[in-house]
Amino acid sequence: MNFDDASKFLECIPKEVNFSFAENTTYGSGGTAEIAYFPKYIRQVAVVYNYLVREKINFVILGNGSNILASDKNYDGAVISTKRFGGVFRLGTNRIFCRSGTKVSALLKYCAERGLSGLEYLAGIPASVGGLVYMNGGAGGKVIAQDVVNVKLFDGKIRDFSNNSCQFGHKYSIMRDINGVILGTTLQVEPEKREKVRENIAEFLEKRSLQPKGKSCGCVFKNAGALGAGKIIDEAGLKGLSVGNAKVSSEHANFIINHGENSADVYALVKEVKRRVFERTGIVLEEEVVYIGDF
Repeated sequence: MNFDDASKFLECIPKEVNFSFAENTTYGSGGTAEIAYFPKYIRQVAVVYNYLVREKINFVILGNGSNILASDKNYDGAVISTKRFGGVFRLGTNRIFCRSGTKVSALLKYCAERGLSGLEYLAGIPASVGGLVYMNGGAGGKVIAQDVVNVKLFDGKIRDFSNNSCQFGHKYSIMRDINGVILGTTLQVEPEKREKVRENIAEFLEKRSLQPKGKSCGCVFKNAGALGAGKIIDEAGLKGLSVGNAKVSSEHANFIINHGENSADVYALVKEVKRRVFERTGIVLEEEVVYIGDF
């Protein structure tokens, strides 16, 4: 498939002007981007990507916006949103292919309806499959890397990455260092009774329901080796610390809840937590949350 000189198709791609980060991230804050594109097919992903690269327009890839803090300032560039680029496809007895924009909830619904097990630990994560692969996300001591067979990405051409080639690490994949769009991933699954899959999903949803409520990105900081970031912050006496309308959760110290409508308070609190933790422990916490725009 030739993706060059396909700009005539650009106008056919769904788009939105004055795209609001506040309405498309779980922190519920942030400014706007002049335009966002919502490709529905691989060809549309390629057309948008090639156009933005050719015209030297800054852009960000946005899935479900669950691990993002966008600046309150307007973003000088475009957004490629994968929200309409979803879908799950059976490849065989033990494998499925998920387009990157597929929400975890949709993926697990597909698995429950067909009796496919192994991914239930993802239940309740408000993310897209592409975001999980990008960050090597997971829960309950498991990460998506354990189930990935390969990943398909577009960066001017379609590329396939084996699990080893993804170089998965703690909150990391090689995709974080490539200026491309994750198209999808092949995942390993196991046949199981539908009712058992549903029971497993319900069990993980129950566990996740105990996490702090409110506008957040989930865990803000990566663990420091074997030390849990939440425990480090808690032992530094920072539960309940606030800056403006942002507050460190009293239930889980690695959650920062946004009680307002701006990102500046959250960003300031993240930096203050880092400063105080280093001052008291000598540990430099590293953010898991991804920033968009200028702070």
